[in-house]
Amino acid sequence: MTRQIPRWRSQAACRRRPGLDFIDPAPADAEQCRAVCGACPVRERCLAEALAAGEPWGIWGGLDSDQRADLAERTGYPEPVIVPAHGTNTRYAKHGCRCSACRSAHTSYERARRRRHTIAAHAEPSSTPAGQYMLFPAA
Repeated sequence: MTRQIPRWRSQAACRRRPGLDFIDPAPADAEQCRAVCGACPVRERCLAEALAAGEPWGIWGGLDSDQRADLAERTGYPEPVIVPAHGTNTRYAKHGCRCSACRSAHTSYERARRRRHTIAAHAEPSSTPAGQYMLFPAA
């Protein structure tokens, strides 16, 4: 699955600072990140995209995840959430992703679940120590 990177990102000030960690910055680096964001020409667009996506990591548009969560709550955007990776049944079932990797993971999960159910449904009845089958519980 190929994702198209939005054109506005090529204008982002953070692209000129590849050594600065915007995803998980140390406290001292976080202030540098915010300073870079403060002078960024696409800061508002960056923040809007992070809010719309519920981005749970890093500094976007000058705000960290806690600040974005507060803003999201006040403005009706979705709260930041950690979404499971593509290619997992959880992403398919709970988050509605229908990419080919997630559909494949869901198919595998369902086949295994059905196999377990079938095996349990066709299990041998329990037997007594003498090897005789018990059809009714002993009184």
